[in-house]
Amino acid sequence: MLGQTDLWLLSPEIAMTGLALLVVVLDFFVKRKAIISIVSIAGLAVPAACATWIAVTDNRTITGFYGMLRVDNYALFFDFLFILIGAGTVLASYDYVRLYMKNAGEFYALMLFALVGAMLMASTGELITIYIALELTSFPLYVMAGMLRNSVPGDPGSASRSSEAGIKYVLLGAMSSAILLYGMALLYGTTGSTDLGEIARALTSIGKGPDSLVLLLAEVFIFAGFGFKISAVPFHMWAPDIYQGAPTPGTLFFSVASKTAGFAALIRVFVDGGLFSASSFYLWGLIGVAAVLSMTLGNVVAIAQTDIKRMMAYSSIAQAGYILVGFTALAFNPSSASASTNSAMLVFLAVYVISNIGAFAGIIALANATGGERVRDFDGLVRRSPALALGMSLCLLSLAGIPPFAGAISKIFIFITAWQGGGFLPFIVIIALLNSVISLVYYAGVVYRIFVAPPPREDRLRVSPALTAAMTLSVIGILAATVFFQPLLLAGKMGALDLFGFLTLASK
Repeated sequence: MLGQTDLWLLSPEIAMTGLALLVVVLDFFVKRKAIISIVSIAGLAVPAACATWIAVTDNRTITGFYGMLRVDNYALFFDFLFILIGAGTVLASYDYVRLYMKNAGEFYALMLFALVGAMLMASTGELITIYIALELTSFPLYVMAGMLRNSVPGDPGSASRSSEAGIKYVLLGAMSSAILLYGMALLYGTTGSTDLGEIARALTSIGKGPDSLVLLLAEVFIFAGFGFKISAVPFHMWAPDIYQGAPTPGTLFFSVASKTAGFAALIRVFVDGGLFSASSFYLWGLIGVAAVLSMTLGNVVAIAQTDIKRMMAYSSIAQAGYILVGFTALAFNPSSASASTNSAMLVFLAVYVISNIGAFAGIIALANATGGERVRDFDGLVRRSPALALGMSLCLLSLAGIPPFAGAISKIFIFITAWQGGGFLPFIVIIALLNSVISLVYYAGVVYRIFVAPPPREDRLRVSPALTAAMTLSVIGILAATVFFQPLLLAGKMGALDLFGFLTLASK
């Protein structure tokens, strides 16, 4: 029988759902879009307060809803990260939604519903619930991709590209969901359970034979299904077209929310489910190859892009490759010592989210003012808006991993923990370091255009207070993460230890 504790553990998600429904209702009765935006961002304080209260009152792993819900430091880490994503998206999208989209309430409500699913993906310990949470995240994203019904001035084909992006996202998303579900079905057939703890215990008794082959297929299909969400090669084909075609605030949300939720669920399933402990050399090789291909293809192809959103799409593919370096280390050495590798991935995701929100705030600000979303449109930005130019450049340099910013520290931490794993991991780290150098070509290329290239016009860009706030918070976040990196790392380590601690208990 369900009790009050179960509902309280779900309170952040319940609060987020209530906020989404409130936005839907307000959209019917309130004409001023500013009010809807204010309610959307102010209302995020409620799920944040609920998550904070849970974190303060009980610092241990708690299960609810018959074991389907697992609230621990790992889940709470992602809860706060998703709330940050919601706040950053609302701030950065305010003017764009007001100028180019008919119904602000629809966009914000879909975003909030997607965040509910993302939060559940990080805190569920059962395969069917994870799949439902993933679909709850995915369906709003499909609609958001096709919401640009009126073309942006200066880009007459933007509305048609948005519709095309929505259709492509639905078709490819359905395919990836089917692949993931098939992998889960194989895993259930092998272990006889959908609970991650029960799966971990069952896998300890599986040796060589038909069951091990089915298990390997299950792991491959599950990785492929989540690989679509994190846009890892070869499951990346959706990202460039959909990033370019979707409304720019939607692209911002896809680049951080979808990727973060995908990694949150992927790590939870493979660690809590004990799949790494039962994995073979073939799975290590698959993940390692995916990491190398993601980094290399993402960085090399990004250099040739002339559209800034396509460039950021390939950048996000490369960033997924860097995180997969740590994931490969977990696959190669699934021991309690690997908690440091897991914490490195969590911190990298947090810094990536902060930096990406700031970079897209700059892209949206320029698009609002000029309608331009090409790389060359950033020429001479420093003369037209010095503060915007400085903020966006800092975010891009953090994404590139330029010292001393937090992006460099988090990337180095992943590489160090992977290097210590031995085996073929040092070879992958060397490739990652080379790719980091390659990424400077396009990241620094944009910064060069911002500061050195002559501007197309000498006018001053008007940047709204909301976008200024989004950029300011991103810059403060990067600087704070740089100066106070140790507390951020400690938060990631607490979540990682909870994950590996549960695996230890489940295997007994």
